[in-house]
Amino acid sequence: MIESTCSRRDAASVIFNLPDHHVIDAVDLPSWGCRVIAQADSVSDGCPDRGVVSERAHAWCRQRVKDIPHTDGVELILVKPRLVCGERACPRRTFTQTTPELPLRARCTSRLRRGVLEAVIDHGRPVAGVAAGFGIAWWTVHKSVNAAVDVLLGGVDDLHVRRLGIDEHRYRRVRWFRDPDTGGWRRVEPWMTALVNAASGQVLGIVDGRGSAAVTGWLDARSQAWRDRIQIVAIDPSAAFRKAITTALPHAHIAVDPFHLVQLANLCLTRVRHHLGRQGRPPARPGQHRPRQGSHRQGPTPQLGARQPTPRKPAGCGKR
Repeated sequence: MIESTCSRRDAASVIFNLPDHHVIDAVDLPSWGCRVIAQADSVSDGCPDRGVVSERAHAWCRQRVKDIPHTDGVELILVKPRLVCGERACPRRTFTQTTPELPLRARCTSRLRRGVLEAVIDHGRPVAGVAAGFGIAWWTVHKSVNAAVDVLLGGVDDLHVRRLGIDEHRYRRVRWFRDPDTGGWRRVEPWMTALVNAASGQVLGIVDGRGSAAVTGWLDARSQAWRDRIQIVAIDPSAAFRKAITTALPHAHIAVDPFHLVQLANLCLTRVRHHLGRQGRPPARPGQHRPRQGSHRQGPTPQLGARQPTPRKPAGCGKR
């Protein structure tokens, strides 16, 4: 007879695999899915204010948190103790236990945030798609990525960029704001320019506007060694971007993306076709209707040398 060497609770904890936590119960929901209730392995933590380690539980609370999607309909509930601070002069008196998987005031587990960062940064998936796949809000993914950018990606000057990409982006309509100093109205352009690493797609910087001064200022802020490594710059057919590159990166080659080249070629072909179709007749004014030659109102155009038909006499003509 084979006997199990561990309890059902330990087996469920191994399957659920939440570090430093164990499953204490699992309940099937009436509609669909199940509810997993977990608790930390040790009931002890240090006070955030005094640092005194306490193991005395004042009360127990339950918190619903988001975790990585195991299967459809799994709801995670963590049972956390509210500990009493051993320092009598502590103004906090009680505090909630925190773990590496669930930091202070967190509503998502740490392994969920690690999965989100891996999907966005390592695999290059869009933020909206990652949020829909993990079942969390868009701003939760965006906040996690922003918090990890400075730690994981490092500074721009430390990166060895050889192919630079510059593109403009419109993020809202034109807005007017009143200047608090002068009291006059000031127009705010909704354009910004993004500079990215064309080899990896990593965003290096964002500047306001789409003029040459903003791009030149950002490039001048980089070191000379960083600018000397730039070999190719991909831009739109923009005179402002070209001026900024020739000023700050005179040695770099300028490349235009194929989308705009095909768009300009199609536009040129359309204009030539319209010009050839209008040769031999004056240009039409805007809104003027020009009937086509040979329409049913004008009749067919007579051909040279063709025999014209003899007109018939009206009925009753020549009779007495």
